[in-house]
Amino acid sequence: MSTSKRGLPAEEIKRRLIRLRNLEYLHEQQRFKIWNLRDANRELKKEVVALKAVVGEQQRTIDDLKLRLEELSTIVFGKKRKKEENYDIDDDSPKKPVVNCRTPESYRRSLPKKEEVTKTEPHTIDTCNHCDGNISEKETLTYFVEDIPLPQKKIVIRHVVEKGYCETCDCWMTKEPLPPATVTLGPNVKRYVTYLSVICRQSYGQIQQILDHTYDFDISQGEIAKILNNEGESMRPEYERLKAKIRGEPSIHLDETGWNLVMGDGYKRYAWNMTGKSGDSVFVLGKTRGKGNATDLVGDSKAVVVSDDYAAYRNMENPHQLCCAHIMRKLRDLATSSEISGNIHEHCVSAYTVFKQIYMDIENARTSTDPQSKYDLLHARLKSFSIPDPSDPAKLIRIKEQISARSDNYLTCLLHKDVACDNNAAERSLRHLVLKRKISFGSFKEKTAETLAILASVLLSRKQNGTLAAYLRGV
Repeated sequence: MSTSKRGLPAEEIKRRLIRLRNLEYLHEQQRFKIWNLRDANRELKKEVVALKAVVGEQQRTIDDLKLRLEELSTIVFGKKRKKEENYDIDDDSPKKPVVNCRTPESYRRSLPKKEEVTKTEPHTIDTCNHCDGNISEKETLTYFVEDIPLPQKKIVIRHVVEKGYCETCDCWMTKEPLPPATVTLGPNVKRYVTYLSVICRQSYGQIQQILDHTYDFDISQGEIAKILNNEGESMRPEYERLKAKIRGEPSIHLDETGWNLVMGDGYKRYAWNMTGKSGDSVFVLGKTRGKGNATDLVGDSKAVVVSDDYAAYRNMENPHQLCCAHIMRKLRDLATSSEISGNIHEHCVSAYTVFKQIYMDIENARTSTDPQSKYDLLHARLKSFSIPDPSDPAKLIRIKEQISARSDNYLTCLLHKDVACDNNAAERSLRHLVLKRKISFGSFKEKTAETLAILASVLLSRKQNGTLAAYLRGV
C-alpha cells in the first residue's frame, strides 16, 4: 500500500503516455519537414548562385549594349566633349604636336611677287589736306590690294571655217576638224566644272549657279554629266599610272567606306581606297565589300598592306600591318565613356594609358636605327596587355582578344622599312569622299561611280602633290 501511494495515479500515467506518443509522432513529422526544408534550402542556394551568374551575365550584356548604343549615338550625332575631363585621353597619334604661339606677322598676308602686280596706281600729295600748305620731305610708301574680278565675262570665240572639195580624194574637207555641234564648250569650262564637282564637292545645281553668277554662263545638267564622263575617260591612263606607282611603293594603305548607288541592286555598296607612302590615292566606288576588291587594287604588288582588322585583308598574300591607331581610338572611347563608372572606369583608363605608351614605343622603334631589336620586347608587352582581367568589360575583352590573336601583325612595321604603324594615310584620303557622300548620297549608277573614282583619284593626287593649279591652267 505504501508503494502505490508514492506512485502516480493511473489516469496521470495514461495522460503522460498519450502526450509522449503525440510528441514522438510530432517529432517524426517535424524531422521529415526539416529534411525537406534542408533539401529545399540547398536547391534554393544553388538557384541563387545560378541566378547571380545569370544576372551578372545580363549586366555585362547591358553594359556592352549601352557602350554600343553610345558608339552609334556618337556616329549619328557626334561626340560632345566634357569640359570637366582633366585627363589626357583625346589624341589619336602617339605624339601630340606642340602648338606655338602665333606672332602678329603670321596673321598678315605675304607680299605679292613682282610678276603678280597687274596695275600700279600712284597717289601723290602736293598740298596739305587741311590747310593747303606746301608739303616737304616727301617719302614713298607702298601697299598692295589683292582682289578678283567679279563677275567675269565669258569668252566666246567665233570660228569661220572654209570648206572645199578635193577632186583627187573625192571628198569635202576643212583645214581644222569641225566639232559635232555649232556651239561647243571650251577646255577651260570643262576643267572648271570638273574641279567644282570633285574638289569643291558641288552638286550639279550648285555648279549651274556658280557659273551663272560669276560668268553669266548657262549650262545644263546633262552637259555637266557629259563633261565629267569625257574628263574621266581622258584621265583613265593617268589613273592606271597612279595604280602602278602606288603598287611599287614599300607600303600600301587600304581602307573602305560606304558608297551607295541610286540605281543599284539594293545591296549596300562601298568605296575602296589605296594610298601610297607618297600620298597618291586610287579609288574604286560602288563596289561590294568582298576581298576581291582589295586584291584587285593591290594587284601583283609585294608591298606591305597597312589596314584595319577587317577580315577581307587577313588572307592576302602580302605582309600585313594592322593599324595601332584603331586600337587607341577604341580604348580612348572606352576610357571616356559615360556608361561605365567606378573601378571599371579606372581600369579602362589604365588600359588606355598602357597601350598608349606601347603605341608610342612602337612608333619610336620604327623610326630608330635598329627597329628589329625592339621586336621581342614590344611583342611581349602586347601579349602581356592582352591577358584578360576580371575587371574587363565586354568591349575591352574583345579588344584584348583581337590583339592576342594577331599581335605579330601590329609589329610588321619593325620588320620592313618605311612602313607606318597606323592607317591614318588611307583614312585622311577617304575623308574627302566621305564629305562628298554626305552631300550627294552616293552615285546614280555604276558608270557614274567609275567616272568619279577616276576623277577623284587623279585630282586628289594632284592636290596632294601641288599640281592641281597646273591642271586648271591646262598644263
